[in-house]
Amino acid sequence: MTKATADRSSNAPSTNSGARKIDILSLTELCSAVLLSALVLFFLGVRAMHAGALWRDEAAAVQLARMPTLHDVAANFQHEAFPLPFPLTLRIYTSLFGDTDCSLRCFGFVVGVAMLAAAWFNSRALGAAGPVVFLALFGLNDFFVIWGSSLRGYGLGSAFVLLTVGLAAKAVRDGTRQNAIAATFAAVASVQFLLNSLPLIAAIAAAAFFVFILERKFREARLVCLCALIPALSFLPYLKSYLGADWTIVLKLPVATSLLWEKFQQALAGEHFTIGLLWQSTAALLLLSGLWYVWTCRSKSSSEARSLRFMLAFILLSIVAYGVFLRMLSYATRSWYYLPLICAVAGGVELVSALLSRMLWMRTMRIGIGLLFVILTPLTLQQLREPFTNMDAVARKLEAEAAANDLIVVNPWHFGPSFYRYYHGVTPWITSPTMNEHRIHRYDLMKAKMIEPDPLSDVRSAIRETLQSYHRVWIVGGARPAEEGLPTTLGPPPHPQLGWAGYMSFWSIELGTFLNQHVAAGEVVIDKPQDGINVENVPLLVASGWQN
Repeated sequence: MTKATADRSSNAPSTNSGARKIDILSLTELCSAVLLSALVLFFLGVRAMHAGALWRDEAAAVQLARMPTLHDVAANFQHEAFPLPFPLTLRIYTSLFGDTDCSLRCFGFVVGVAMLAAAWFNSRALGAAGPVVFLALFGLNDFFVIWGSSLRGYGLGSAFVLLTVGLAAKAVRDGTRQNAIAATFAAVASVQFLLNSLPLIAAIAAAAFFVFILERKFREARLVCLCALIPALSFLPYLKSYLGADWTIVLKLPVATSLLWEKFQQALAGEHFTIGLLWQSTAALLLLSGLWYVWTCRSKSSSEARSLRFMLAFILLSIVAYGVFLRMLSYATRSWYYLPLICAVAGGVELVSALLSRMLWMRTMRIGIGLLFVILTPLTLQQLREPFTNMDAVARKLEAEAAANDLIVVNPWHFGPSFYRYYHGVTPWITSPTMNEHRIHRYDLMKAKMIEPDPLSDVRSAIRETLQSYHRVWIVGGARPAEEGLPTTLGPPPHPQLGWAGYMSFWSIELGTFLNQHVAAGEVVIDKPQDGINVENVPLLVASGWQN
């Protein structure tokens, strides 16, 4: 035997040992991903069974989709925040499977499964055994399970955003037109279902453009610009509807960057500070690992290094772009606004770790992250069992006890869509202030009310007439007590301190003051629950007797 042969023979066991170690880690990683997927599916099922009745935004989405004609849907879609394809999808689904609460919760479950499928596709496409990190960061967060499966366009739009991220990463790595075309189609779909996708698609395009310019690949950079133009053009048919909606001013508030960041962190944590801290620590650790690899391999132009540069640039740009988008929108942000961003960032962090998973320490870290979050899953179960609303219970109570000559006042008016869905009694009802459309949220009608000299005059008259006739007035949603420091009258909008957005709260206080002055007897029939996810747990009050 020659010396060279002897050397190779002595090295063979070590090589086989390393291969076996990689195979064991790959199998462990795959098993971890399967376990996490099963847990997420279980949580989605728990949520579907316990989410209960549709709250006002969900009810409005269904009632928009079920309007008598397609022309009605097209004329009103801009009032419910999502482009036309989303209500049309709901229309097709409800035509096939019905619009019961059970059927619609199944729709949310399917959307959650679609997000899992997109995560698995992305991970496998870039060579990882499974989306362990994504499932840990996103799938085991009660925020995702609750809002990703709610009957809104956020879940479906986020699924397409996630798919776009994976296809774009594959296109950047392989440089093939087929992947670029697939990514473009996914981007168009995400924009068609969710307005909030626009800044994320822009971040994907900017990151890809930056990477190709850095490597002086100008032909590929031009292709990125063309691909980015197509989803932007696909949004043009809706541009007039959104830009022409002057009523959005009633929703706008001064929004500070610090407030947006605070809301983003709250969305990451859900109801548990520990999960939020682990989320941010894990994401930061994996991003720093990616930056370290890119820095050490900065002289290389390999496809892996290019893909890493793209993903790191996208994650940073997506956070900035989404923050700018929310600043421009200037709405009072709610936690579910951040679902597309969190989905995109979690997907990006997953792909960063997937690209580095050829290194044993990264693969081990991925498995450890997955198992750590599995240990914390009991923290999420309580929130998953909380229903969105108690409006169905309020409606049943009124159907059983309210008389035909009583009056029901829904306060404030934006509870109207859910009350419209669930109340089928004989007692007449109005909203405060009164509206002639209760199926969807018509902020244009609210703006018209704000301009009136006395927006609640007809509400007060209806209450006075009912009480003076010795009948009862039921207040769905209650009424706020007077607060120090608030003016007694607001006058025409905008108010110097409250702007446009403060009028709805003031009207509730005005109604509460009127009831305190003129109601002889009142009773709390259903109190507002103290726990729950606090979306639409409304009290029910009853008033009787008139006093001057």
